[in-house]
Amino acid sequence: MLPVSELNLDPVFTIKLTPAKIGIGATQELGQDLKRRNLSKILLICGKNTYDRVGIAKNLVRVVEAEGIEVYVWSGVEPEPSLESIGDCIKFASELKFDAIVAVGGGSSIDTAKLINLYTTYPTHNILDYIPQPVGVGKPIPGALKPLIAIPTTSGSGSETTPTAVFKVSKDGVKFGISNEYLLPTYAIVDPINTITMPQNVTASTGLDALMHAIEAYTAKPYNMKSKPSRSDLRPVYVGSNPVTDTFAEKSIELIGKYLKRAYFNGQDLEARYGMSLASYMAGVALGNAGTHISHAISLVLGGIVDVPHGICAAITAPALLEVIANVLPEKVAKISILLGSDVEVSIKKQITKSIEVIRELLLSLKVPNGLNELGISESQIPTIAEKTLLMRRLLAQSPVEASKDVIEKILMKSIEIYEKY
Repeated sequence: MLPVSELNLDPVFTIKLTPAKIGIGATQELGQDLKRRNLSKILLICGKNTYDRVGIAKNLVRVVEAEGIEVYVWSGVEPEPSLESIGDCIKFASELKFDAIVAVGGGSSIDTAKLINLYTTYPTHNILDYIPQPVGVGKPIPGALKPLIAIPTTSGSGSETTPTAVFKVSKDGVKFGISNEYLLPTYAIVDPINTITMPQNVTASTGLDALMHAIEAYTAKPYNMKSKPSRSDLRPVYVGSNPVTDTFAEKSIELIGKYLKRAYFNGQDLEARYGMSLASYMAGVALGNAGTHISHAISLVLGGIVDVPHGICAAITAPALLEVIANVLPEKVAKISILLGSDVEVSIKKQITKSIEVIRELLLSLKVPNGLNELGISESQIPTIAEKTLLMRRLLAQSPVEASKDVIEKILMKSIEIYEKY
């Protein structure tokens, strides 16, 4: 085999992650953190539920104002934000003067905050200007943004430590994303207390989202199997799997195997909430550098067709995905079951089968619908879904197998029903 350099493959990978303050009660230090950074006016972005019913955001306003810092609040984040709803927030924020943004909530709030930070720092008349092609114009982000502090209230999106923002394109409902290192939050506060109020169904969907982040980052095309860029600044945000992201992904999968079902069946289990908060952050580091691939690409299309949480849309194709990529990554696919707590089998083939079975069993225990059929997707829709998935180039570039239409259709067909053996 030729050395990597002779094949013009990339021998270098980069790691970027959000510094984090992690621990029970860490949220109460936000005001002190902002004051220490000489920030005097902030824009707090959250959803209505986080502000009104749960009250986490209201508490944060008190904590910040106690330090003499002025707070503006936008509590209109939608659960699945569209460009239109983001545009409303941009209009609101553009009339204010603030030094930093604090995002409180799940991935929707943090992703919205990333885009508000972008469009208020570098205003444009066309919201599609910074959105990648083929959906948008694809203009480069000019430079650094304002400080963004991300405070997750779910254990799943990992958006607090990724350079990505996902949104819904209303004209066809498909989700799309923008990835750029400038979107990476300045720092995160990961406080398990903030996740206690998650209802059971949200615990399941966000936990499965974290699991898929870890699995797909773990199985992403390796960094040294990608072409070497002509200049270092042209190296993509998602560099592919590497020893660092593998370490984060493996630990995340292990924590999810230990704590997700505990958190699901007892939301007040603070140890389980703590474990899932760590798992989500670690999976976020893995995906934010290695990237995700086929299942997440499919999920962005499914999310525009059915009103189902993103994590469910991503996880429902997991058994089929593992079956397909096991041919090229047998050791990694086999190890997933061990990381999730299964016994070691006598052969790698049996271990791979066990990995697929363990994922199915987990989905079943979390009451995930029995495949695409139960989501309301028929076999006749599969070719169209596959075609739309092919547009998700940002994600499919990380696939360890060629992400052709045939491969995507195969995964979708195998996901029509996922519990047929149970």
